[in-house]
Amino acid sequence: MLKNKRWKWLILTCVALAAVGAAAIGLWRPGSEVVLTDINNIAELSARFNQDKGTPRLVLLLSPT
Repeated sequence: MLKNKRWKWLILTCVALAAVGAAAIGLWRPGSEVVLTDINNIAELSARFNQDKGTPRLVLLLSPT
């Protein structure tokens, strides 16, 4: 039980630090739009990734399981 609480606090702390860091270096701006795109195959992912060459990009892989 204690280990689970430690992991939850560690994850929460890391997320908070990442948000503060992103705000500090100007990657996140309040009110700016964020667009999430559903990619269905690797070719589409490659094309979208290479389209924004030279800018910071975030790739999320989410699974329901």
